[in-house]
Amino acid sequence: MRYELEITPFWKILASSDDYYPPDTLVLFQSAEGVDVGRIINPVAKTEDLVKSKILRPINPEDQLKIEELKEYEDFCFIELKNAIEEFKLDMKIVYTHCQFDEERVIFYFTSERKIKFRKLHRHISQRLNKRVVIKQIGSRDYARILGGIGPCGRNLCCAMFLKDLKSISLGWRGNRKFMPHQVNYPEFVVNYYVA
Repeated sequence: MRYELEITPFWKILASSDDYYPPDTLVLFQSAEGVDVGRIINPVAKTEDLVKSKILRPINPEDQLKIEELKEYEDFCFIELKNAIEEFKLDMKIVYTHCQFDEERVIFYFTSERKIKFRKLHRHISQRLNKRVVIKQIGSRDYARILGGIGPCGRNLCCAMFLKDLKSISLGWRGNRKFMPHQVNYPEFVVNYYVA
């Protein structure tokens, strides 16, 4: 069987297993990057996508203890990167940190109004943590999805409630609705329309 797994709010993969797992089950899986924990979202019937990850087993009480320890380490990493961002005077906001279960790498997610060059920051934080580090920029709507909030229409943000696939917003679309550029880029002003 194939399953869709959620590792972080911004990272989902397909993984295979011979066993059945109900939704919301936490499992260990093996991928090219190593061993990590994911939450089963749902089984996937058929897909053209190549499945490279394999579910090893559901987590046990010992794994749960390690996950709690990793959460503390993630908090430490979050603070370290936040301090380094201030030190390098970069215009970026770190929003999420994930430490892989096998402790081989740490993934940071950040948001920014513009593209950021962070090579020096990456080198610095990799040396500081002595781990493989991945730093990924996410869009404002991805950030708003986990942050939640109220849109300009007065309702909960569409991207947080029901939109699964966030399509690109073109300049023409924004202009037709009289939105200013900052209203599309910040989570508190996330555009609340479904783009077909």
